[in-house]
Amino acid sequence: MAEVEQQPETEIPRPKKRRILRSVLFTLLIVLVLLIASFAVMFTTDKGSKFLLDRVLERQQIIHYEYEGGNLLNGIILKNILVTLKPVDVKIDRADITLGWRAILKKEIHLNRADVRNLQIISKNPSSDDPFKFNEIRLPFVLRLDTADIDHLLIKTATSSVKFSDVHLNNSLWSGTELKFEDSRMDMGYLSVKNATGNMKFEGKYPLNAVGDLNIPSLNKSLNIHDIKVVARGTLDTIQAGVATNTPDLLTGWVVLHPVRKHVPMFGELQFKQYHWPLMTEQKLFSKDGVAKFNGDIERLNIDVATDLSGKNIPQGQYNGSMHTDLVNQLDISNLNGQLMNGAVNVAGVVSWKDQVTWDVNGRLDKINPKDKLIPQVIQDFLPPSLDGKIASKGSLDKGLHLTALVDFDRYETWNLKLDQAEQKGKKPNPMLLDVAWQNIDRAVPYVGWLSSKSGDVKLALVEGSQDIYVATAVTKNDKGVLPEGFYKAKLNLKNNNLNVPSFSYVAGKGSLSGSGKVDLPTEKRQLKWNAILNAKDFNPQTVVDAAPVNLLNGQIKANGFAKPNQQIIQLNGINLTGRLAQQNSNETVRLTGRSTVALIFHNEKSGGGFKSFAVNYDGALNASHIQASEGLLKFKVSGTPELIKIAELQHSGIAGKIFASGLVNLKNGIGWNVNASLVRFKPHYFVSSVRGELSGNVKTEGVWSDRLKRINIEKLNLAGIINNKPVRGTGNLAMVIDSNQKGFLPKQFEANNLYLSYAKNQLQATGNAQNLRLKINAPALYEIYAGLKGRAYGYLNVQSQPRLQATANLAVDDFGFNNIFSIKKLRVQGQLPTSELTPTLLTAKMESLRSGTREIQQGEISLAGTRKAHILKVQAENRISKFYVQLAGGFNAQNDWLGQIQKGDFDSLRARLVQRQNASVIYNTAKSELFVGAHCWSSQQSQLCFDQPIRVSKTKGNVSFVTQNVDLNDFAAFMPEGLAITGKVNGYAKAAWAQGAKPKIDARLVTRNGVIGLAAEDPQDVGSTLRYNEIGLIAKSVAEGLQVRLDVKTPEIGTGYANVIIDPYKANKPMRGEVAFDQVQLKVFKPFIQDVRSLAGTLSFAGKIAGTLTQPLFNGEMRLKDGAISMISLPVNLSNIQVYSSIRQDHASINGAFNSGRGVGALTGNVDWKNDPRIQLHLKGENLLIRQAPLITAVVTPDLTLDVLPFQKKLTLNGKVEVPRALISMPEASAPVINVSSDVRIVHEGQDQLAILRAARPWDIRADVMVNLGNQVIFQGFDSRIPMLGRLYLSQRGLETAMRANGAIGVSQKVKIEAYGQSLDLNRAIARFNGPLYNPTLDIDANKSVQGSTVGVRVTGTATSPNIQVYNDAGLSEQEALNAILTGRINEGTSGISQTEGFKSDVNNTIAAAGISMGLGGTRALTNQIGRTFGLTGLALDAQGTGDDTQVSVTGYITPDLFIRYGVGVFTPVNKLTLRYQMNKRLYLEASQSLERAVDLFYNWRF
Repeated sequence: MAEVEQQPETEIPRPKKRRILRSVLFTLLIVLVLLIASFAVMFTTDKGSKFLLDRVLERQQIIHYEYEGGNLLNGIILKNILVTLKPVDVKIDRADITLGWRAILKKEIHLNRADVRNLQIISKNPSSDDPFKFNEIRLPFVLRLDTADIDHLLIKTATSSVKFSDVHLNNSLWSGTELKFEDSRMDMGYLSVKNATGNMKFEGKYPLNAVGDLNIPSLNKSLNIHDIKVVARGTLDTIQAGVATNTPDLLTGWVVLHPVRKHVPMFGELQFKQYHWPLMTEQKLFSKDGVAKFNGDIERLNIDVATDLSGKNIPQGQYNGSMHTDLVNQLDISNLNGQLMNGAVNVAGVVSWKDQVTWDVNGRLDKINPKDKLIPQVIQDFLPPSLDGKIASKGSLDKGLHLTALVDFDRYETWNLKLDQAEQKGKKPNPMLLDVAWQNIDRAVPYVGWLSSKSGDVKLALVEGSQDIYVATAVTKNDKGVLPEGFYKAKLNLKNNNLNVPSFSYVAGKGSLSGSGKVDLPTEKRQLKWNAILNAKDFNPQTVVDAAPVNLLNGQIKANGFAKPNQQIIQLNGINLTGRLAQQNSNETVRLTGRSTVALIFHNEKSGGGFKSFAVNYDGALNASHIQASEGLLKFKVSGTPELIKIAELQHSGIAGKIFASGLVNLKNGIGWNVNASLVRFKPHYFVSSVRGELSGNVKTEGVWSDRLKRINIEKLNLAGIINNKPVRGTGNLAMVIDSNQKGFLPKQFEANNLYLSYAKNQLQATGNAQNLRLKINAPALYEIYAGLKGRAYGYLNVQSQPRLQATANLAVDDFGFNNIFSIKKLRVQGQLPTSELTPTLLTAKMESLRSGTREIQQGEISLAGTRKAHILKVQAENRISKFYVQLAGGFNAQNDWLGQIQKGDFDSLRARLVQRQNASVIYNTAKSELFVGAHCWSSQQSQLCFDQPIRVSKTKGNVSFVTQNVDLNDFAAFMPEGLAITGKVNGYAKAAWAQGAKPKIDARLVTRNGVIGLAAEDPQDVGSTLRYNEIGLIAKSVAEGLQVRLDVKTPEIGTGYANVIIDPYKANKPMRGEVAFDQVQLKVFKPFIQDVRSLAGTLSFAGKIAGTLTQPLFNGEMRLKDGAISMISLPVNLSNIQVYSSIRQDHASINGAFNSGRGVGALTGNVDWKNDPRIQLHLKGENLLIRQAPLITAVVTPDLTLDVLPFQKKLTLNGKVEVPRALISMPEASAPVINVSSDVRIVHEGQDQLAILRAARPWDIRADVMVNLGNQVIFQGFDSRIPMLGRLYLSQRGLETAMRANGAIGVSQKVKIEAYGQSLDLNRAIARFNGPLYNPTLDIDANKSVQGSTVGVRVTGTATSPNIQVYNDAGLSEQEALNAILTGRINEGTSGISQTEGFKSDVNNTIAAAGISMGLGGTRALTNQIGRTFGLTGLALDAQGTGDDTQVSVTGYITPDLFIRYGVGVFTPVNKLTLRYQMNKRLYLEASQSLERAVDLFYNWRF
């Protein structure tokens, strides 16, 4: 048995082991299956996945979420996910994710796919201005994304946020602090990135390396820039990137930006190498070598461009620009300079692409070549000779092209252009509508000559293949032009270089010229040709030529011709015109027929474009229309230039008589003529309307009248007739020669053979020769010779040879005048004339009252004594303020030059006397027309003015130089403008030299020191204003650019300053440049010059540059006012701590300022513009500003006002509101009016037109909209009371046609007691309602008082101009009795012994006496009230009662409301009375009085 029992323990059978192993393996398999099944359940079911995810993440506090659905196998959906990290919070609204295999095997958060909605990364750093802090961001896990899409991504800090949309990530891995990504994209709206690959570490400053494609949508259409290749490296603080794009040319550049700094600062550069610009592709813009540099941030990116540029219609040139952009909406061009066409273009403005492309730019053209080959020839011909001026343009590309432009030439006209072209919808472009308007053309124009046109307009409709044109212009008269004055209109059609003119017209006065024509425009192979038909209808030729013989013209002319820019040939065929003779009593008409050829030649533009020469041939007839059979030949051939007119033939035989004439007139070097004419009853008014009459006879004359030679030759003059209703007669012969080199006064040759000339009453007779001559003048009616003359002249000249050759003259002129320019009351010339070199001469000319305007020489005399070789000339003159005397001694030499001296010069004025200290040599060279004056000095006791170098003056050159030594300006006070006085000592020098064809040379330096500038006051009784200065220096010097002028000022009160300007006075527009600076100018010195200022303080500093022209200066500078203060006398203005800064930019300035008034603070902003009409725009905003004008008003106001002023037009616009939270308004206790009449007040009497009086006074045109609110602390102090006010007013005014209007109400806010005329009243209600003119509100006032137990009061209704005053009571009193009770404070019951009527009369007398004395004592009310309160009395007052001898002055008051006391003193009798009254009830009171008698009375009042 033992053996049997031990056997199992020693050996187990093999099959059983296998069963155990199988069991274990089966168990493990079941566990594994269960585990796999559980994982499968958890991975494939929603609940299982949620359970597993919750268990995995339950111990961490970083990730929080809500499970929405899905499973780990196919993807889960989570919402409201929050990842909490130390520096940031990450929020996700919803995420649909699919886990990758690494999430299981490598313990990563591996997302095979992620679809994220609204991802927010929020910084936890508090709000501050500190720079971005680069905190390390290290994930506690590895985040791997195979593919991720984020619809919105927001990165938000305390102060800013950045938004992304459509973010797509590929193969992204965030491990530790490093993020890697491939082929990713994102969109920020204004830019997008795609194909981005790189890495970034969130440690240090976040280093990164990345490449990608950048796209900026705003550049897609505008610049045709799409994908920009970007290679970036660096850190998130500083990214360095290279960029490149194809547009289609390669554009490269680089940029450095700081994305986490405020507003993302950046800078960089773009390079244009052989680059075709994607702008305006039809113009083929091209740059060979250019660069654009930029710096700034995303709010303002500054761009500087420097590049060459050329194009199809763009002039080749070098362009430099400075501009800035916000990268989203617009580009602001500060300055764009183009060097092109031998000149420059400068442009500034704004280009916007927010909704559509728009622009608004302005600038200048300088020295642009109008003959540049890029400008079409047809445009070149009509451009001004030089293109210098202002340019501007506005426009948009909204549904087509729409633009306006301005070209304002400095020396020439102004053009305004308007162009509109609708957007092309079909194959054909829409018509381009162009409107060109001009103003003030005054220059040479091709085919026309000189054109003066104040305004004109050309409208063009440009259609493919043709152009429709409408022209309208007004031409004014000009001496240089040949185009007549009037209004011109024309319709034209241009097609294939042929211009058809369906109609044109010229209107002058009531008549017109009209017609049609055709013009073949010039090309390189042909010149301009034209033909036209011209019709005249009631046209007045005198509107074109004043002397035209007819004033009404009808008919037709057919014409044709050809033209070059400076030449015109006109052929007039089929002339058939009928005209009415001018200045005829009868309607006589003439008919002109025939044909003519006219040639006109003009100078080219370089020579001024004026008229050069002409030629006219005419062959026709001049007939009388009213005589059917009349025939009159008319032929003439005339040619010439502005200096020479040649009449080859003038022949007529007909209705105007007979004339045959030929000759010429030469206007060069004086005037020369040669005329031969034969007349038979010739009527000149048929040719010149202003000369009416008839002449017959013969005349042959030739001659020259010039500076060198004067020759007149009249042969066989025999002419007689009537001219302008005045007889004309001329007979005899005349031969005269005067040579400039002759010796002696008498002509070199003179011979008159019974010469007799007369016109009207004026006669000239001459007989004899140079040795024996008698010439007599008798002209008692000079006005008949010329309308501008007046006075009479008479006298004689006798020449005799025995016993010696002598000439005696005696000429008198009385009351002479010339066109109101000057007048002489009396002139006498008497004495012996020089007849030879040795003949002595004594000639005197005396004059009285020579006037020109307001200037007058009262007495004057010139005397000449001596011979030709040696004589003395004395000149003296005087008026009311000065005397002048000078003597010249010398004579003529053999070359006819004058050599002599200036002697004894003396200038004596009221304050100074300058005396010539040494003789000065004088030489006049006749051949060269040159004057030489030697160096000399003029001096007074303390002053000296010396011409330190000889003075030389000729026609072609000259020079002058002087030096001043202590010249006292006070000596010249008599010549200063009235009201101005200047003292000081002037030292310095001045030199000037000039020569023909060269710019003058000027060098001057003048300094005055230690002087005073004084201005007289407007009122002679007031003291004038003075300003002391230490030094004022003036320097003027010629430089290469023109004239440099510098002014330096040093004063003890104003400070120091200077102005240094270079101006070119030799150009028409006088351009200038320079700088001005003044420092520490004390404003107090200007106080005397500003009315109504009590005090003025502060310092003013200014520094800036001057540019532009003399007539339109442009300033660029800064002005600053520091520590200013101002206090006004009549206005409640008391400002302190005024600080104002103004930035002046060319023609406008900005204003920014602040000030204090009391404890309040105000701010003033705005701008001033003086480009056209000066305009001031200001905005005043303040808080609790103190307004005080003692003793009337003390207030605190809070204004918010906008002011717009056009000072030259006297227009003012005021808008805003004024809050008055508290104020104290006092009424002075004085008899004078509270308001004085202002100087601008106009009194309108009954029946007068108010608006007409206002317009005559030229008031300001005020347009106002102001709201005024009164707060609850506005108090009116008057009538011995403090009355609280409350209300609101809306004030408005609409120019001159309406007065100031108001809407609203102002009233008393609570019941108060007031004192008036010695009585106390309860003011229950006082309201002024406004709904119309400010001066006429509707009133609602009620005030009453209790008198002896009864209530009496006054109620005012109606308006201020028509008030309705009602006195009321409850005691049954009449209105007169109630008024008496209000004024006296008691009810008079009358006396039993007097009838009711007599009692009422007594009451009236008492009332008048009491009121009169009470009003006289009204000013003591405040004092009596104060005394009464001291003794415990209320309502203490002085008044009067009684009549006649019983009149008393009483002191009244209330001890209690029911106990009344009165003490009266007789005015006319020594009787005093003391009265006590106790009011028992409304009708019963007890009164005790003591005077001469004692009495106690009981009174009861009742009324039937």
